[in-house]
Parts: sequence; structure tokens; C-alpha cells
Amino acid sequence: MAPKIEHLVVLMMENRSFDHMFGFMKDTSWPIDGLNGNETNPDSQGAPVTVTPDARDAGDLTPDPGHDFLSVNQQIFGNLAGSGAPAMQGFVKAYEGKTKNVPKSHRVMKCFAPGRLPNISTLAKEYAVCDRWFASVPGPTLPNRAFSIGATSLGRVDMNPNYLALKTVFEVLDANNVSSKIYYTDWTLGLAVSFIAKRAKKFLFFFDDFINDAKKNKLPAFSFVEPRYNDLSTSGEFFGASDQHPDHNMRLGERVVNDVFKAITSNKQTWESTLLVITYDEHGGLYDHVPPPETVNPGDKPTDATVFDFKRLGVRVPAVLVSPFIPRGTIIHDKTFDHTSIIATARKLFIPEWEKSFLTERDRNAKTFEDCLTLATARTDKVKFPKQTPEPSSPHLEAATKKASANLSSPQQLNDFQQAMVFQAFQADSTMLPGYTVAAQIGSVTTETETAEYLERVRESIEANRNGTPKTAKSKAGKKTAKKAQKATKKAASKKR
Repeated sequence: MAPKIEHLVVLMMENRSFDHMFGFMKDTSWPIDGLNGNETNPDSQGAPVTVTPDARDAGDLTPDPGHDFLSVNQQIFGNLAGSGAPAMQGFVKAYEGKTKNVPKSHRVMKCFAPGRLPNISTLAKEYAVCDRWFASVPGPTLPNRAFSIGATSLGRVDMNPNYLALKTVFEVLDANNVSSKIYYTDWTLGLAVSFIAKRAKKFLFFFDDFINDAKKNKLPAFSFVEPRYNDLSTSGEFFGASDQHPDHNMRLGERVVNDVFKAITSNKQTWESTLLVITYDEHGGLYDHVPPPETVNPGDKPTDATVFDFKRLGVRVPAVLVSPFIPRGTIIHDKTFDHTSIIATARKLFIPEWEKSFLTERDRNAKTFEDCLTLATARTDKVKFPKQTPEPSSPHLEAATKKASANLSSPQQLNDFQQAMVFQAFQADSTMLPGYTVAAQIGSVTTETETAEYLERVRESIEANRNGTPKTAKSKAGKKTAKKAQKATKKAASKKR
């Protein structure tokens, strides 16, 4: 008899492909659709570039690989138009468009060796891995995160930050008296959605709140958990981004995965009633060998959907399912998932007439994953996380790594994702927090550090508004997690020196 799942928890990280993370873990005892080790992509000179198991925690991917719609077309089809067969042969050439350097373009084929990501890879092998989970859109972060909560991106494949009108799974669950929360650190797309932003006290909480709720068995039915997206240097302290977005340090994301798992397993009732999903919003321009399949158009007919017909998925991403009712070593290969499977599964778990509660055609047709919980009784074994194996040497990166380590707080120009965060935080700050606004300070936000500082001020405004305290009250939420990230980052930097 299937267990009753009372809590669905989703931790969504940033911009890594399945092969990049798990490809070299394929073996006879764990036969995922990973890498054989002889996969190649041609560079602009026609030389084949072979996949290698020497990816590092940080330092490989500066500049950030392209993952806009046109770059993804080139990666999948070898051309910007997205025509022909999806041969997955354009990753190196696409990255040269960013690096302007042939040798540097080869780094996009770097993948992690077994043992380099001990937390998420251990959970993948101990519970379930989905090797047919694809991004919902062949494009960047915002449309994919919009699909993960709204089953549409309103016809967009770009980083247009305006999602005020997006109807989400939180609204559907709320209409059926089902509880849900977003737990975030410095930013969430929920701040850009009108229904959620206007009800911040009900839906928006901080990462430390998740840890406490899990430990006390007070989680809502549906939790969407988000990492820190920006490095923050303040008052002599450094709080490292933990989202694993290139080129943020992978070790800090590993810590977040461990923190979430530990919090859920610390309470027996929570653990035995929770299904945890760990996935990534999109592939971040990193190599994967599996061609994305076709899918259905969401059917919401937005007026500006002229660039793309939304009838194919994005590149494959890591996806791990965790529950004591999942047999060890489960590999889900016979189902194709995308981020709207999250919405479909939440509806199926918590809404009686779930078939009628869909948002768009995409989540109406999405496969659900709750049927992987096949054990009649909960497992009682304890998962042991091994130590991370040594980082591969990379002489050509040593000088750059030392320079970066010595200048952790040096200004970094905003990427398109950070620009969108600033706009969305400004939008939320201006509309949902009257009397606590810090919107006038947006003009000074031009670097990653300034973005992090601005988002922290907006976050403090939200907390002050929630608690009815003066805006000058210093937010403590998330500080414990941030200090752990700071410690891990300093340790990693010291090691690289």
C-alpha cells in the first residue's frame, strides 16, 4: 500500500546539465543514461572535443556559458534557427561565442567525476534519479522557473522579468484549501507574481523558516525552496551564493542540499510523510548528450508568443527524488518529466479532483512521479555522505583562481538573471510594501555585490512588514545558513591557494 505523502518539497538549483553532474557516474551497478566517455563536440576549427571528468567546484566557467534561446538552439541543433536534427553537437561552438577563445570553449565539456559531488550524488544513488527530466523551455532561468510554478512562461523564452499576471500552483492549491509556501534566501520569482507578492505574509518565508518548520513537522503541503543567488559582502563578512549557477562555488550548493535533507530527516514524522525533489531550472549551456523530446504547447495563447511554439523541451537536467519509501538505486527511465511534473504531482497528491485543477495543457499532460514510492514500510537505514574527492588539478586556471580567491568582494557586473532579480525586487518593493520602501536605491545597483545588498534590504522590508517592526530592524533570517556558506567558501578558497 502506497504511503500517504503530506509534504512535497522542491529544492530547485541553477544551471547544470545531467551529464555535467551525473554523466560519469554511469556504471554496471548504476546504469543511468550517462556518458561512455567518448562523446565529443567539434570546436570552431573542426577538432573533436571529448568530455572529461575534471570539472572543478569553481573556476572553469567564466564567462558564464550561453543559455539564452538562440544559444540553446545552437547547442541542440548546431544552428540558431533550431532546424534539422537535434544532434547535440553545438555546445563548444556556442561557448566560443561567449569566450572568444577556442581553448576556453572546450571547458563546456568538463563534467564531474564520481565522488566530486558527494551529497547530491549519494542521494541520487540511495533513492531515485530521473534520467529523463528536461527543462520546460530551451532557454534561460526565468521562463523555466515560471513553468515550474505556473506551467507557462506567458509566451516568453527571454529574461523579461514581468510575471505579475502569472497564475501559479500556489493559487490553485490555495483555492482548494491546501497550504503552500516559498522558502527563499535572497530572491524568488514569487516576488514578481502579483497573487503571491500581495500575500507575502502567507506565502513568502525564509530558508531558516524551512529548517525550523521541517524539524518541528510544521511544513505546508507544498514547499518550494530556493538557495542564495548572489554573493554578499557586508560588514567584513562574505555570504557565498549557493545556487550552483556558473561560476558560483558548487560546494556551497552541496551544503544546501545537505541542510535540506538533514532538516527533513531530523523529525521522524516529517521524514515519513515527505517527498523531496531536487532539480535544476535549466542546463546553463553545459553539455548533455540526450536530445530533448517533443511536448505540448501550454495552450494559453499569449499574444507575444512569436519566437517559439513551445512544442519541444529544453536540455536534460539533474533530478533526484528522496523518500524513505523509495527503494535504493531506483532509476526512473521510462517516464519523461519536465518542471510541470512538479505541479501535476502536487495537484494529484493534495487535490481530490486533481484532473480538473490544471493550469495549462502542459501540466495537464505532465507525468507525475509519486508512484516511485513503492515500499510498504519506511526505510530505517541511515545515509552516510562520503568526503568529497580531491579537486582535479588545472594548471591553466590556477592563476585565475588565486586572483578570484584574493578578491572575493571585487565588483562583478550583472548578468541577465541578476538584472531581472533587481527589477522584480524593485517591483515587489514598490507595490506590496508601502511604508517600507527602499525602491529609491535601485539606481545604484550595478554589480553583484550591490544586487545582493539591495535584495537584502528588500528582504528586511518584507520581514519588518510581516512582523510589524520598524524597517531598521536587522533581519536574522538566513544568517546562520549564510555563515555556514561563508565558512565553506573561505575553506575552499584557502585550499585553492
